[in-house]
Amino acid sequence: MKKILIGTFCSALVLLSSCDLDKFPSANISQDTSWQSINDARNFRYGIYSYLQVVSGGIYTYAADYQSDLFNMTVSSGNRGGDLHRWDFSNSQYDIEDIYQYNYTLINNCNNIINNIDRIAVADADEQAEAQNIKGEAYLMRAMAYHTLALRFAKDYEPASAATDLGLALVETGDPNAKPSRATLEATYQLIKDDIAQARQLLSTPGEANSEFLTTDVIDAFEARVDLYMHNYTEAQTLAQSLISKYPLVNTAEGLENMWLNDEASEVLFRVRMTPDDRTNEFLYYLNWSTATNYWAPDFIPSQWVIDLYEDSDIRKNTSFLQDDVKCNDIVANDIYLLNKYPGNPALDVKTEFEYYNMCKPFRAAEAYLIAAEAAYRNGDEPTAQNMLTQLRASRQASAVTATGDALFQSIKEEWIREFVGEGQRLNDLKRWHDGFTRHDPQNQDVLATGIGMETLSVDADNMRFVWEIPANDLNSNKNLQPNWN
Repeated sequence: MKKILIGTFCSALVLLSSCDLDKFPSANISQDTSWQSINDARNFRYGIYSYLQVVSGGIYTYAADYQSDLFNMTVSSGNRGGDLHRWDFSNSQYDIEDIYQYNYTLINNCNNIINNIDRIAVADADEQAEAQNIKGEAYLMRAMAYHTLALRFAKDYEPASAATDLGLALVETGDPNAKPSRATLEATYQLIKDDIAQARQLLSTPGEANSEFLTTDVIDAFEARVDLYMHNYTEAQTLAQSLISKYPLVNTAEGLENMWLNDEASEVLFRVRMTPDDRTNEFLYYLNWSTATNYWAPDFIPSQWVIDLYEDSDIRKNTSFLQDDVKCNDIVANDIYLLNKYPGNPALDVKTEFEYYNMCKPFRAAEAYLIAAEAAYRNGDEPTAQNMLTQLRASRQASAVTATGDALFQSIKEEWIREFVGEGQRLNDLKRWHDGFTRHDPQNQDVLATGIGMETLSVDADNMRFVWEIPANDLNSNKNLQPNWN
């Protein structure tokens, strides 16, 4: 693992609001003097939220999606993401290195809070409650970072083999000289579950739509997600269904357009805050207007079969996508569907137009319907699975689901695509279902980067690159880390 020094992260802090959240230490802080009052705890809290922004959006969303079968690379991409798209990447791939490093940086900063916040002198009961809430946020955020890493750098969780499958290097202290070995996948998920349990005891912020801080409802949403991956289907379904009535789904095209443009909707449990003064991870690859040519010049466009999954009445077809002409290098193609989930929130613009900064929305109520549907199906409760899918689809003005058996499971799989295309979900789903894929039916092959490993690539479910390798720098610096690829 990289040596991540507690106290040095403050140089990377970003603002999270217009009031107290702009008060950060101006230099590095020694460990002996950094934990004295509630104000110190607040400063470190701002730090973990800033790092949550760092590990959200941009390549942290792109990488898994352009590795999947949903998108095709265009000739104007400059080979950005090409090695992942071709499935010939190594463990020196820079996106993979960043995702590994910065999630562990977030974990280390959460450890700083968890291990030290009880040292501060609180003035009264209110400060004590605030300190406990901050500690709960740190536990939950650490669990989220570990789960992200487990999805990318470990196998899918299977109860029969989790006790022997490789998990992650589990770091719970701030020792920069430690060289931990990898725990089992079972132990990794146990730490995630233990952290969730700690968060439940400590975090008290009530849930509300469009929250920019972690809440008790986010705990439920996250644990439902974790339980689905762990095959705890009854628990996953119960937690997911408990959220449905609290966060009504958007049911108009205008509402969906507002969610993607202005990052606001009744179904958003949590969004990662961003302001014009602290913007990270611009979403350039899917739109990218060229002022030189007056055309869109995207790096990736969705495949035609993805567009064809949507009924014409489905409001997602014209809100998740923009149909327009593109010019990739010197090749013009008409009426191409572009992903339009990251059009650029005008409230985040510094220039007048053509910036693509949006707040990531890692927890939306739509996921609760899909978790409940998949978990119910796995438990043999097909009527509930049908009902959950039908409710979600009705809100998007799509038809009801009547399929049963394998066809019902296929409907669930397709609904995950319809709802979460471009949000970094697809590779997780394929891995969880143990499905391979074959890329097929591109929109317009004239604008695509073509060849072996591109528009017709076939990947078996057991391909080793479904699990990313630990970055080379980390394997070289810590010989206790066992690699994924032999």
